[in-house]
Amino acid sequence: MIAALLTGALALSAPAPTPQVQAWRLFLALNRPVPMDRAAPHAGPVLAWETWPTAAATFRRDGADPGTWNRNRIGTDRFEGMVPAGLPNLRRVQAGRMVPVRDPLASARRLVEVRLNPVSYDFIRGRGLYTVDGQRRAVNTGRVAFPCGSLQLKAGWRPITRRQRNRYYTMTLRLADGSVRWYGLVALNLAFKTRAGNWLWASFEHADLAKRGEPPAQAGQPGGTPWRYYRLRGTQTGFVDAAGQATRLGNAELASGLGDSASCMTCHARATIGVQPGAGRLAVFAPAPPGIRRGYVGRPDPGWFGHTDAQGRWQARFAQLDFVWSLAQAAVHDAGATTPATGDPP
Repeated sequence: MIAALLTGALALSAPAPTPQVQAWRLFLALNRPVPMDRAAPHAGPVLAWETWPTAAATFRRDGADPGTWNRNRIGTDRFEGMVPAGLPNLRRVQAGRMVPVRDPLASARRLVEVRLNPVSYDFIRGRGLYTVDGQRRAVNTGRVAFPCGSLQLKAGWRPITRRQRNRYYTMTLRLADGSVRWYGLVALNLAFKTRAGNWLWASFEHADLAKRGEPPAQAGQPGGTPWRYYRLRGTQTGFVDAAGQATRLGNAELASGLGDSASCMTCHARATIGVQPGAGRLAVFAPAPPGIRRGYVGRPDPGWFGHTDAQGRWQARFAQLDFVWSLAQAAVHDAGATTPATGDPP
């Protein structure tokens, strides 16, 4: 049923549903509880999107084929930057000294995870896009274009108290010292490839994230469940509106600090790979003074991707990857290639 909602019901007959209606349909489909097999490591039901591959599982550090996805394969690589291999090198300042962080979960102010639905995952595997080599081969032979029904999801979690559990969709994690901590889902960003061939961005937030001066988010779902506290911050389907003004869409949690420079669509337009070895990728954020984050809004600048030479010929430097930033996590295999772009795109 969920697959039907994602690939069929969102592109119904005229009149076409508004982006807001499509966003809420996605929200309902993705946040349906689904049972796990008895052999699964997590007891009880989880949300539909929690059975999808994570970005870390898709883009393995060794560059190997991630293999056929098993919906019960929920591993320790769930959260971005929290893979066990990174723990030995993680440090923090304590009492004026640099000491190892033995349990990053305990000190993290938030947890973030990126998921790819099966349509996206199968496309990445089929085209070999899980490595830098594979991506460069793909763009050198044609345009990378994800199929209809592809969906990428970014979720944000924050620690909550037991008394707050009735206001959040929650999960529990056991820390290194044996204690249990509750986390509440506070943000959900979705990017969905429609039948029209364009992407629909939708940003949801928990009502507790509302800030003074922000436009009111659309009301959440009715009823007596925690889902009634979730709001649609907004949707985005174009770089500019009918008047030619730049459209903007941010998230109080996942795009914190970007202010009026938050645009999911313009940011993701910079998801690229260098056409030639060593060219790297475009940066996530715009140049800004130290301590300040600035994004990009409006139509992409063609100069980001290349230039016209003295003979009037276009010289491409970067090739777009169909707005999918998670591809920047691919393993580097070719000699001279640089590391993925740094930052935390909204």
